[in-house]
Amino acid sequence: MHSTPASRDQLQEAMAVTSIQYSAHGPSSVLQLVKSDVGPIRKAGQVLIDNKATSVNPVDYKLREGFGGWLAGPRLPATPGGDVAGVVLEADAGSKFKPGDRVMALLARCVGGYSSRVVVPESALARIPDTLSFEQAAALPLVALTAWQGLDLAHVQAGDRVLIHAGAGGVGSVAIQLAKARGLQVVTTCSGRNADFVRELGADEVVDYTQQRFEEELKDRPVNAVLDTIVHGSRPHEYQQRSMKVIKAGGTYIHFFPKFEILHIAFGFLQGALSLGPRYRAVIVAPNGAQLEQIAELVAAGRVKPIIHSVFPLEKAAEAQDQVATGHTRGKVVIKIAD
Repeated sequence: MHSTPASRDQLQEAMAVTSIQYSAHGPSSVLQLVKSDVGPIRKAGQVLIDNKATSVNPVDYKLREGFGGWLAGPRLPATPGGDVAGVVLEADAGSKFKPGDRVMALLARCVGGYSSRVVVPESALARIPDTLSFEQAAALPLVALTAWQGLDLAHVQAGDRVLIHAGAGGVGSVAIQLAKARGLQVVTTCSGRNADFVRELGADEVVDYTQQRFEEELKDRPVNAVLDTIVHGSRPHEYQQRSMKVIKAGGTYIHFFPKFEILHIAFGFLQGALSLGPRYRAVIVAPNGAQLEQIAELVAAGRVKPIIHSVFPLEKAAEAQDQVATGHTRGKVVIKIAD
């Protein structure tokens, strides 16, 4: 049976892939909307996803600007994005994921998410709770896994106190909720305008960094761990050195790689190893479907909720990245790819 012109058009539309790419490093203007009739090829152990939404993380614009160079950056042309939230189109026979399942994931190296079709290792996937939209789900994987893995590295127990910097930000807003779910006491830093917001998330104590110095506020009440989520600004080392002053003996400082500075990171590890300061740990977030499923269970139980600052269409990805680059968003900036 021959296809009519209308049916061929519909088939091409169904197969078309829309994505954001950059072919050279530079400002957000290098991001271009690209359409293709050729989609990603699924291999064994992978799941093909009709991607409905993604979100913007600081690593997206840093890689676009050339962060890591040839050693850590993706091969050009590259599609940014680590977060995926969509519907399963195809999976292996016997896979626990079936066509039509709503799923979310973090992509390795945080590359490929700004696209309407992606392939994801089955091991990285988790089902989206029924209570979440695709946009809400897209706001979770990278930040939630970063916070989860950071808390694991901190070796804290219920009742311990943690200081979470930038509690109103993408990672910080989820880290507060995950810390409370683990029974921790949370101190966080943020601007005064966000104080009520972070308290609603569960923060027990708030330090307004525009009016107070957290090391002065906590000098007589040290914490068991610091999660330093600050990835913006020109003086991340200042926060690190100040944070070291408020950590108990045997406590842990968790670094979230605001800059790729091997010597500085190595010095932190050395200080901890020689007992000249707190333990020093660095988080390089990794895809993990099992952990994401545990986070999804907390979401379904109402103990964790994604925080969305704003939503942009895919064609305005440059504006979305510019907004995140200001360092003053409350929660996540999301990119909607399709309904």
